[in-house]
Amino acid sequence: MIRCCALYGLTILMGFSVAMCRAQQPNPCALSHKPVFYANDFSYLDDPNYDGFCLGDSLKLLPVQDGEWGTIDFGGQLRARYHHEQGMGRVPNASVPRFEDTQTDFVLNRVRLYTNWQVNDGLRFYVEGIYADVTDDGGQYAPRPIDQNFGDFLNLFTDVALTDTIKARVGRQELLYGNQRLISPLDWANTRRTFDGGNLLYRDGDWAVDTFYTYLVPVIDNRLDEPDGDQQFYGTYATYSGFEYFGVDLYALGYDDEQPFNANSPTATDFSIYTTGVRIFGEKDNWLWEFEGGPQFGEYHGANLDHRAGFATAGIGRKWVDEPWQPTTWLYYDYASGNAAGDAFNGFNQLFPLGHKYFGFIDAVQRSNIQSPNILLTCKPGPKWNLLMWYWHFTADTAAPVPSIFNTPPQNDLKHLGDELDVLLTYTICPSSNIAYGWSHFWRGDKIIGTSDADFLYAQWELNF
Repeated sequence: MIRCCALYGLTILMGFSVAMCRAQQPNPCALSHKPVFYANDFSYLDDPNYDGFCLGDSLKLLPVQDGEWGTIDFGGQLRARYHHEQGMGRVPNASVPRFEDTQTDFVLNRVRLYTNWQVNDGLRFYVEGIYADVTDDGGQYAPRPIDQNFGDFLNLFTDVALTDTIKARVGRQELLYGNQRLISPLDWANTRRTFDGGNLLYRDGDWAVDTFYTYLVPVIDNRLDEPDGDQQFYGTYATYSGFEYFGVDLYALGYDDEQPFNANSPTATDFSIYTTGVRIFGEKDNWLWEFEGGPQFGEYHGANLDHRAGFATAGIGRKWVDEPWQPTTWLYYDYASGNAAGDAFNGFNQLFPLGHKYFGFIDAVQRSNIQSPNILLTCKPGPKWNLLMWYWHFTADTAAPVPSIFNTPPQNDLKHLGDELDVLLTYTICPSSNIAYGWSHFWRGDKIIGTSDADFLYAQWELNF
């Protein structure tokens, strides 16, 4: 019943979007909303030649006190996503792991609202809230910790200019850096990830350098979230864009977790770890490339052991701009170290990533103890359609278990974890709204102790305003 109702409901919402989105394409508002809403750009509204319309345009760049106190923006997002999951666990019987005969159907609903007050060039106030809920089929689904948050703040900060090139940001803030392999607000989640703390932002020419010290803010669904004083995340992330054909990211990150030590956890707690890395990415003559990687070191205080780990990603791609559907292909290889017998912890800690994007949409793999060649194809079957197909082959780096994102399944000491195919079809209803249909299948390998493969079918509608 919930499957039919959910799909019918998404169809109604798509019709609502068409009615509300009267913009002619191309429209600059298609790029106005960014992965973090505090970076949104509505400058196109200042263009006297702009004659388009997007839902919410009339609520942006509103003058405060006839402009003496700057401008203010109001906006947000509506999102609904239906899930049909098989072999992915999350049934009320918590003892049933992944890759067993389970089936769940549910709908995730999310509302985000924000206000941005730009008082002048040197002062800004930003606040963003969220309400996230889940509707399941008669209590047959056990919500994940990232599914529900019944009203809370994602961002609540002040920006103050200290010099022409440096500003300070203080308060609750989402963090997003690079290609989100290590630091991301995790937009796939029905809730989002955020931190409390301070950030110094340096911008000068081709350089952008952020230095931050924050505390993780875990989601508490039924009351206001509070920063976790036991989990401190800090570091410096620098980007240089002055080269003609490529850009470079450099970073040094620290993560202290003072929760009691648990040696059975894939990434045990009570540690101080440090990650340094580089990302090089670029494009020339329709060829694309990306490399990211670095070492991770530190100490697990509870076990009195060192931490020595590392990760690397290498990819080369090609755009076929003159071919039908304009396909783009990528060939990637991903590596992250796993625990091995010895005098140190060697399993890479993935920090705070958009893990869902990079190791299969079924979320059976974290960036730890894994080696994975994978191939990605994206193309445009039509002016408003985008198709993604991604195939993964997963092999454990060591005989230790490969951790999943929630609910790691029982595993033996073999290496072949499995293979996954992800298919995602997205239709752009208008510049501010889209609907997406996805299907994923995971063929379990001989490392997984289970009875079933996993399937994931979903449909999502989204509207920014």
